[in-house]
Amino acid sequence: MLRNNCFFLLMCFLLNDSFCFAQQIGEIRNNSLVVSTEVDLHGANINLPKGFTLEVEGGRIKNGTLIGNQTKLKCSGKVFDRVQIKGSWNVPEISTSMFTDLSYDNALKDVLALAHSKVQNTIVIEKGDYYVTAHKNADVCLTVPSNSTLIIQGSIRLRPNAFPRCDIVRAKGNHIIISGNGSIIGDKHTHLGTDGEWGMGIRFHGATNSSVRGLTIKDCWGDCIYVGGNSKNVTIENCWLDHGRRQGISVTKADDVVIRNCKISNVSGTKPEYAIDLEPNANDTVNHITIENVETVACEGGVLATIGKKNVEKKNIGQVKIRNCKLNALSKYPIRMKSCERVSIENCTINVTNEKAAICSSDISNLVVKGNTINIEKSVAFTLKNTAKKIVGKNVQQPIETIRVKQHDIRENRIIEH
Repeated sequence: MLRNNCFFLLMCFLLNDSFCFAQQIGEIRNNSLVVSTEVDLHGANINLPKGFTLEVEGGRIKNGTLIGNQTKLKCSGKVFDRVQIKGSWNVPEISTSMFTDLSYDNALKDVLALAHSKVQNTIVIEKGDYYVTAHKNADVCLTVPSNSTLIIQGSIRLRPNAFPRCDIVRAKGNHIIISGNGSIIGDKHTHLGTDGEWGMGIRFHGATNSSVRGLTIKDCWGDCIYVGGNSKNVTIENCWLDHGRRQGISVTKADDVVIRNCKISNVSGTKPEYAIDLEPNANDTVNHITIENVETVACEGGVLATIGKKNVEKKNIGQVKIRNCKLNALSKYPIRMKSCERVSIENCTINVTNEKAAICSSDISNLVVKGNTINIEKSVAFTLKNTAKKIVGKNVQQPIETIRVKQHDIRENRIIEH
């Protein structure tokens, strides 16, 4: 009987008759298609009737492609088995638990394909390992649409590739929340090529009112998190960013970005190699950046803000606030601020373990450095000659270095030699 149903199903597909298809795999009840048995699509591409609800009651659909057409879904348990999802869907609650087998590469694309930018979606990626593959340079493995809450409890792992550029997850749109206690893992240590520095864990591209919270993101060929494309109101909170090759976080074109309660560690591999880099691209602006309660561990550099060396007249860094952070650097500056309008650095603990200044500021319109504690190792203290009474210097041998700073308020900082 099942074989006959599949034969009629295939014939209906060839005739491109959605209602004929529906009659072969389930029962039509008003605007619902009710599936109560196992249906094998045998690789067919099936267009569902417009506006219908697909109800799966104790059945399962497998081995083919379902193309939604504003399709609603009512089900419980595992209902899809090796089914590719396309088209438009209206499914507010989505979970990997709906799928029998997600062991194939890029299987999560089928899960996220049930989401739609005009629907308030919650997408849950349950515990487990999920592999994604980039098929070309600048490929995006997973795209999160507007109005989505993506909860990652498992591990999303990138297969090694040789491409200079790819995004594991891209958030593009409005009201995107990415959270959970899972992880996103790149291919820094297994990358097959040597070119490029743009392999990103999460890229916010033109994202507005969006956030990422609670995740571990590590081993990325470029940055663990990249914020650009004129993003606005983006929050990065309670994340652990580890072993980014270029940066932990890059911000290149954005307004109102908050980086809070994050640990960033082991950033090294290709320049600039900072835990956080605020660096606008050509014709771009970075403004209203708040960095608070961030800890850097074993990164080549701490926090960097710079307009670079090319097209400097067409770039701008506005306001940057750094407060209550614990910062250090292996070979570069714990804090390097260059060509910014307004910078405040307050109540931070800065550990100096190399012969660089703790804070190096140049070409700043307005600078506030207040209430910080600077710990200097004895082995480098002789090159950082300073006292608590003289904390502002004009060369690299000072814990707080200022060059071409128009206005500054530098006070109540402690310098401790260990």
